[in-house]
Amino acid sequence: MNLTFPDGITKEDFLRDYWQKKPLYLPAAINHFTDPLEPEELAGLACEEEIAARIILDKGNDDWQIMHNPFTEDDFTNLPATHWTVLVQDLNKHIRELDLLLESFSFLPSWRIDDVMVSYAAPYGGVGPHTDQYDVFLLQGMGSRRWQISKTKDNDKLIEGIDLRILENFESEQQFVLQPGDMLYLPPGFQHFGVSEEPCMTYSIGFRAPTQLELLGDYIDQLTLKQTNHDDLRYHDPSLSDTPSGEITADAIKNIVTLIKTIPDGEIEIKDWFGKFITSTHQTLTNIPVESDVDATTLVNRIQQGEPLYRNPASRFAYIKNKENTIFYIDGCSLSLTGATAGIAKYICSHRQFNANDLADWLANTQCLSLLSAWVDIGLLEFSDDEASNGN
Repeated sequence: MNLTFPDGITKEDFLRDYWQKKPLYLPAAINHFTDPLEPEELAGLACEEEIAARIILDKGNDDWQIMHNPFTEDDFTNLPATHWTVLVQDLNKHIRELDLLLESFSFLPSWRIDDVMVSYAAPYGGVGPHTDQYDVFLLQGMGSRRWQISKTKDNDKLIEGIDLRILENFESEQQFVLQPGDMLYLPPGFQHFGVSEEPCMTYSIGFRAPTQLELLGDYIDQLTLKQTNHDDLRYHDPSLSDTPSGEITADAIKNIVTLIKTIPDGEIEIKDWFGKFITSTHQTLTNIPVESDVDATTLVNRIQQGEPLYRNPASRFAYIKNKENTIFYIDGCSLSLTGATAGIAKYICSHRQFNANDLADWLANTQCLSLLSAWVDIGLLEFSDDEASNGN
């Protein structure tokens, strides 16, 4: 699935003029797009406990109701005919076609991608006018949906008394009706309101945008976990003088400032922490192997006979290049590589599926083949028929 920009707009134009700046409507962004799942299958996934899902009902007059899964079949059969939506998160981790959809966004940093959320809306269904603080591409599947957008930030008051961040007032500045294969890009901060004109499916490709507080909190947490002698980091004041007991003195503030400023902030520490932070998943690794005890003959044969190899969609991959080496980060774990093994690992970090032509040069390298085999052994890479055994 290749992403097609409107005539006269290149990927370079998009990055320069639109990314995090202004919306873009992309008609026929993915030609001949077909839904990789049916509405009934989406409802079935929403009933699974390990998958996050919501049903949102618009009862009119600013009366909204939200329900969280797991759901039962009765929950869906008891829904009204109109004005409701079911949203299911992280489906790229469960549906191969949705993971491969993310290849369409290879011109953007893959570590920024959060997930693919899929929604089904009954006629007139929606989640209300709202604002997201992250980039999102809205791809239309079956049916059609009318999107209204606005950059206005003066009327950002939310409806009170509901567990949803829905704008109390919304005035549309632009609107688009998306048909199957059409896409709408929205940068952070743009108000938007989507309503289905008929039963429809929408695929939301969201990008991660951690807050400063989240970044700082995790950084401090990781430093604390690594600190072996916590007493060295305690506040102490050996030079006390006789002052009123309720006063926080200038010396005390100076001691606090010194303690905070001693938090390690070197580039090496921050790079290593961020690589682990941005690739962390629920299945954090303890180490990333580069060698396998398993004979790789079967692996090579399967690849050369035409079986595509895939990245595990539940894992996150990224790397940082240094002068002497490249550090790879997978599921919150790090590994230093150089030479040919670094080459194949970079390729794996930047793609989601691989065939014999992609891997030909590396399959002839013993070390690269061993790394490839080791990653298949632990489920970082998989063939299609391996998915069930790896829990995907």
